[in-house]
Amino acid sequence: MQNAQTEPKNRTRKAFSPIRFFGNLLIIGGFALLVGVAGWQGLILWTNNQQLSSFHDEGVVVEPTIDPNSMSALMQTPVAPATALPEPPPPNLNPGGSAIADWAGLLQNKQVDNSPTTHLNIPSVGVDAKIVPIDWKMIPGKDGASAKSEWQVADYAVGHHAGTANPGQVGNVVLSGHDDYKGEVFKNLHNVHKGDEVIVDTEKGQYVYVITQLVLVKEEGVSDAQKLANAAYMNPTPDQTLTMITCWPYGIDDHRFIAIAKPYQSSQSASSDYFIR
Repeated sequence: MQNAQTEPKNRTRKAFSPIRFFGNLLIIGGFALLVGVAGWQGLILWTNNQQLSSFHDEGVVVEPTIDPNSMSALMQTPVAPATALPEPPPPNLNPGGSAIADWAGLLQNKQVDNSPTTHLNIPSVGVDAKIVPIDWKMIPGKDGASAKSEWQVADYAVGHHAGTANPGQVGNVVLSGHDDYKGEVFKNLHNVHKGDEVIVDTEKGQYVYVITQLVLVKEEGVSDAQKLANAAYMNPTPDQTLTMITCWPYGIDDHRFIAIAKPYQSSQSASSDYFIR
């Protein structure tokens, strides 16, 4: 009698199905991945918003977006904002000293350094990377539109833009780098402060600059006039200038963060175009 009662229950028991098991496992894994990605993106957005709110305290100039309907804006010839900067403040030297303190006795007669740039160091934010030359490439236009030029970005290095000045020369030394891709050499550039020192090496010498201006501009989803105005930061300057450019914020990259620096002014640096290492 007992066997007759338990037999139907045994018949309703389902056999183990590997396909169903792994299907359920994939569903659970996919849900966990979705939650993880959403959480990570949320963290990035929160961090970027915190950084944006702190830019005001750090003196970062957040440029307003140009109205594409304004004819005056479209016809205006952009002038590099780096041409009218205040005198650089004293550098924020590290407690252990800096390269400036090691240059006594290394001054040479005034010389012109045309050698390639090789290395960039910003001690305050841990930027320490080689410099390589970069050029631009032509992007074909769509539907018969004119081709446009686009600057390349160096991988695992800082790029020195072709046609811009060399350290020690009058003009604008333009450097750029990735913030979240292939090396992330400028990942922490947005954390610099006015007064931080920047050290640039060439094959012949070493130069110290001091950051004097920080700028944030919108790059994606803006008019051609806005992009033209943004590009003006790479224009030649009548004095010695160093301009460093990267994308911001991390993982989104719809802005450009620009750090502008001037040569460190002292009795030593004023008497020589560069220092022999």
